[in-house]
Amino acid sequence: MSIQSSPFVQRLIHSYIRSNFVIPVRFRGLNIRIRPFSYDPVVMYSLLIRRIYGNVPRGCSVVDVGAHVGIFSLYSVLSGSKEVLAFEPESRNFQLLHQNLHSNRLHERIHSFNMAVWSSEAERTLFTSRGSAFHGFFPDKLHAGGFEKVRCIGINTILKQVEPPVLLKIDAEGSEYEIIEHMTNENLEKLQRIALEYHVSNPDLRDRLPHLLRFLHTRGFTVSLRQDHPILIATKGV
Repeated sequence: MSIQSSPFVQRLIHSYIRSNFVIPVRFRGLNIRIRPFSYDPVVMYSLLIRRIYGNVPRGCSVVDVGAHVGIFSLYSVLSGSKEVLAFEPESRNFQLLHQNLHSNRLHERIHSFNMAVWSSEAERTLFTSRGSAFHGFFPDKLHAGGFEKVRCIGINTILKQVEPPVLLKIDAEGSEYEIIEHMTNENLEKLQRIALEYHVSNPDLRDRLPHLLRFLHTRGFTVSLRQDHPILIATKGV
C-alpha cells in the first residue's frame, strides 16, 4: 500500500498511533528528528520528496502555520528564505520542533511559537487525535485523543511584523478559511505566494472552499488546485 494511493487509510491509521520513539533522519545536511511509528514519515515524504507545497522562493519571508515538527521551516531555510516564523499549537509536536531547530543550530533563523494562528488573538480548544497529526479546532471522528487549551495569535498581528515578499504556508485542519478571509488588504499585498492544505470533510467547512477561491480571485491572486492532494496554491505578482 503506497503513501500516495491511500490517504484516507493512512489518516485513519496514523491518527490512532501514538509513539514517542524518535530517530534522526539526515536530509541535505539537516538532522531531522521524527517519530517513525507515527504520521511524521508521511509528512517528511510529502514535504521534502513530493514537495506538495511547491518551491520556496529565494529571499522571501516564510510564515509556517501548522509547522508540526518543523520540516517545512527547515526546508525553507535550505531554499534560501530570509526569515521563517513557525507556529505549532500542539505541545508534543512543538517540543520536537524546538529540538529540531536547536539540533541544527537554526533557532536564530527560524523563530518558533507554541501558538495557533487564527483571525484574532484568542484562547481556543484544540481537539487532538491520538497520533502526531490532524489536531484542529473543527472536531471530527478522528479526534479521539482529547483536547488542550491553546493561545491564538491573529494573522494580521503576524504579517504586520514581516517584510515582504511573503510565502504563507498553512496546514491548520480547517482554520485556513478563517485565517485568509480576515486578512487586511495591506497584509494581503505582502503575500507573493500562499500554499495551503484545504479541508472540506467537516460539515462546518463544506461550503468554505468556493468562497475562499472567490475571495482570492477578487484580490488578484492566480489560484490552482493540485489534482493529487487537497493543496491550493495562490500566487501574485509573479
